[in-house]
Amino acid sequence: MRICKLIRRHSFLDVRVFQKEAKSLAALGHDVCLLAPKYNGALLNINKAPIRDTRSASPSFGEDGVTVIPYEAKRIASIYHKTNVEKAMLRSLQNGTEGYQLDGLLAKARDAQADVYHAHEPETLYEAVQAKRFLRNQGRNARVVFDAHELENDTPLLRELMKDTDWLITVSDSIAAIYAKRYPGIPITVIYNSPRLLQLSGEPRQPDGFSEERPMIIGYEGMLTKEKGDPGRIIALLDSLTQAGLHARFKIAGQVHHPAPAEKAKIEKRLRSDPRIDYAWVDYDKLGDQWNQVDVGYIYFDLSSKNRLYALPNKFFSLLGSGVPVVVNESAAMSHVIREHECGLVVGSKNASAADFAQQLAKLYNDRELLAAMGRNARAAMSDVYCWEKMEQRLAAMYQELERQG
Repeated sequence: MRICKLIRRHSFLDVRVFQKEAKSLAALGHDVCLLAPKYNGALLNINKAPIRDTRSASPSFGEDGVTVIPYEAKRIASIYHKTNVEKAMLRSLQNGTEGYQLDGLLAKARDAQADVYHAHEPETLYEAVQAKRFLRNQGRNARVVFDAHELENDTPLLRELMKDTDWLITVSDSIAAIYAKRYPGIPITVIYNSPRLLQLSGEPRQPDGFSEERPMIIGYEGMLTKEKGDPGRIIALLDSLTQAGLHARFKIAGQVHHPAPAEKAKIEKRLRSDPRIDYAWVDYDKLGDQWNQVDVGYIYFDLSSKNRLYALPNKFFSLLGSGVPVVVNESAAMSHVIREHECGLVVGSKNASAADFAQQLAKLYNDRELLAAMGRNARAAMSDVYCWEKMEQRLAAMYQELERQG
């Protein structure tokens, strides 16, 4: 089948959109094109930085078996703008017209003449539905898939779009249950944000104990904000461990994200100046090498957001896939996985403090057998249930059913 993936907020190299799904679908024999946003003439790298090379100026190019088609996108810059965009989209859908176009994405989607339009955001679901209607008027039957990376608000626009949506994908069982209640009758497939199984190199790191020469290495992956990871909390928990006489270091494979450039620079300077912290951006395909050097993972989420409460993020599965147990605060989805598979520890509070995290990390510091057992459990859980090889099977089955339906 010809599959057209639509994005506006994401990089065309996004881990879920491209590295996992698009490449898997192409490997399964589908003709996959990806409509990729560029801003001020530049495509976005995986960390959202502009890419200034010949690909941005090309009408299309191949990337690992996927055809990437750039288009000049417009940002939805504010809540006020978003509200107006949603109202305009809703009016066009209800009037049965294509009267509203935010940018050039809809024209590119129509030109793709796809069998399936696979949208990754509510606003690009609009273009997917409009392309489906356009082809239907030409006597062609296209399908629409909405890949909900998170729990979206139940807006009038989304309710209207779901009327033309043929399949829904989401990232956790708890989010899937909510969508099933909202939009009964639409098939749902849960596809976790999990990596392929990584082949661990060398022998597992199993010293007799931690020491100043061999500290416990704590790993964090991804964007670092006040709500995710929290740089201040990381430094405070390191202080707690140090004051307790425990030797620990942090490996942060990610990047600080802050709307104010001066504040971002200040936070990054603080992280880089701390000798207990190794802070650097790491490319997706090199993450496995990083986690081979890590003893335990750390994930803190501000759980006032339902999305973070129910999330099963990339970083969680990335660590588990390398046999690294994870310590998290009391989130619904991650806590369930950890308790079911005994592959980490849950700090018994949604708003866990740095001292709360330090207490759980100290437990693993002082019990090497427990740490090693949880690492083996993490690897087994990924191999048996969560790895991308298993998710690829779900993706393949879903598309086989769409093809069967015609």
